[in-house]
Amino acid sequence: MFWIKACPKCRGDLYEAADIYGKYIACLQCARYLTEDEQARVETLQTAGDRMQDVPGRLERIAA
Repeated sequence: MFWIKACPKCRGDLYEAADIYGKYIACLQCARYLTEDEQARVETLQTAGDRMQDVPGRLERIAA
């Protein structure tokens, strides 16, 4: 999963991955790993894909 411009340090793009130690979220630009508290906050953000799926619904509401 990706979060665009959500890095708390550099406002870069975050991605979710996993290794032998478990899941983690890191920044593509500055390579910073998020703490558990930061991960919980980021996971509550709406992803770019979720926002794009709602675009037709928003357009219908605007046109009405």
